[in-house]
Amino acid sequence: MNIRKDSQEEIKSYSQAAYSWLMLITNYYKRVNELDLNIDEMMTLNTVSAHWLYKINSKEEKSYDDLTDMPDEEIKKYFSGSRLSILSIANILGQPKESTRRRVQKLIDYQLLKKDDNNGIMLGENYTKLVSEFADKTASELYRLTTRLGKINWYQKKGEEVS
Repeated sequence: MNIRKDSQEEIKSYSQAAYSWLMLITNYYKRVNELDLNIDEMMTLNTVSAHWLYKINSKEEKSYDDLTDMPDEEIKKYFSGSRLSILSIANILGQPKESTRRRVQKLIDYQLLKKDDNNGIMLGENYTKLVSEFADKTASELYRLTTRLGKINWYQKKGEEVS
């Protein structure tokens, strides 16, 4: 085994993996701005969405079409009994409560979020409309990233380091 050659291959594959990852997050950032949201607002929306998906996955799995076609009443059902507060979102993101409150209010104004009867934060009626095209593009970019990492054997090399 030629240690120098293995070391050079690791350096090359790291730069390719790092570039691919940075392009994914740069494109994500750019697409978020195109939605007239900033990254903090998107992360707030993602936090509420992650809560929703956690609730769904604890009961059953859903397809992409199931999620994007889900009516508002069914979305509401998954938030039932769990009051996701502004303080909870702020704590999850490590952000000030007041900043999070302003972000949540903007997302409510855009009808991407709304408050339930107990003032808990949940997804709004425009969420599935917005997310379908955005999620499609994100999934495509993620597929490109994982394909690229597979071509340079990134997973195998990282797996050998852990062993």
